[in-house]
Amino acid sequence: MNPVAADPMDARPDFDENNVWTIKRFTSARNALRFYRVMAIITGIMLLALTVEMIVKYVVFPLAGLSGEALAIGGFDLGEAIAICHGWCYVVYLISCFWLNQQMRWSIGRLLLLALAGVIPVMSFILERKTSHRVARELDAAVVVAPVQG
Repeated sequence: MNPVAADPMDARPDFDENNVWTIKRFTSARNALRFYRVMAIITGIMLLALTVEMIVKYVVFPLAGLSGEALAIGGFDLGEAIAICHGWCYVVYLISCFWLNQQMRWSIGRLLLLALAGVIPVMSFILERKTSHRVARELDAAVVVAPVQG
């Protein structure tokens, strides 16, 4: 007697046990990536603005014989406003880095690298692109499991 061959569709698929994600973690990782990307771009723009402001204030103005107070318009100091905005954006950026790092279960070294990107001009743009590709690859390789409905 020939036993009936099992249907290959009923067999358990082969996958790496380390790539098993819950739906909640998978969704949270995608949301963390979106939030991180937005904050990396905003923080990068604010850091570039701060860098330009510093160059103008401490290099261009002294060469032109102007004081750094030329950026003040009335009682509003543009340089100070840019610095404060970048500072607060960087704090939110750090939160986004931490959230993404937690969901992806990366090392503390990766978190420190992400954090460093927010204080080196242009690095946040470069690392945002590389991180987005890495997360996409890891999420594509993920095996998402749903809880059993009882």
